[in-house]
Amino acid sequence: MAWSAIPGCPAEVPVVLRGLLDPDAAEKAERALGFLVMSAPMHLSSVMPMVVPFLLRLAADPSVPRRGELFGVVLVAAVLSEPTDPDNPAALAISGREEDHPERSRCRSAFAANANWVRRLLADPSLRARTEPLDDDRAGLRKAAGL
Repeated sequence: MAWSAIPGCPAEVPVVLRGLLDPDAAEKAERALGFLVMSAPMHLSSVMPMVVPFLLRLAADPSVPRRGELFGVVLVAAVLSEPTDPDNPAALAISGREEDHPERSRCRSAFAANANWVRRLLADPSLRARTEPLDDDRAGLRKAAGL
């Protein structure tokens, strides 16, 4: 992937993604990932749609360190990418208008384009056991992928 060709993509993205594969660097890389994919608490950055396909594949690979935590990032991204109800003033105050946050629809598109990976993750028994309390988040992932 030519990350430098993507407008607005931080140079650190490929370094962080490679770090997620290294058992010695995975924990730090996961923390750095959080800074790259979130623009503020509970708000996705413009980078998230670009990394969704990679996060899905990493979380699906049993050999990846901290895959359960990466699946957690995937679940958060799915929930935060849900469209905001324009008739709900509280939701608008928290999340902003949909047209002001194109990263949300781009994330939904990335999830839908990679629905086969979403299905694999949702069917994975080891991830299911780790995220059982997060059934609503799992439903959000299904919805984001159009499943």
